[in-house]
Amino acid sequence: MAVPRQAVSVSVADEHLDRFSEVLDQLTKAGLNVEQSLPAIGVVTGSVDSSKLAALKKVKGVSAVEQQQGFQIAPPESPIQ
Repeated sequence: MAVPRQAVSVSVADEHLDRFSEVLDQLTKAGLNVEQSLPAIGVVTGSVDSSKLAALKKVKGVSAVEQQQGFQIAPPESPIQ
């Protein structure tokens, strides 16, 4: 059975912004599938197997790993809006 993937946003600590590419490399090795990297603000978004969330938090230079929440709205033709 496949492990579900979780969308995440990862914040890089201010003191590690000068080594952003190194932190990004370590996140990739820890299992992060990078969708977008924003070095100017120290944020990386992507997805990871749920079982590897803890590994992302242990990467040197990471200050936070936040799970993104999804939502879905009813289609326009739905009776309940």
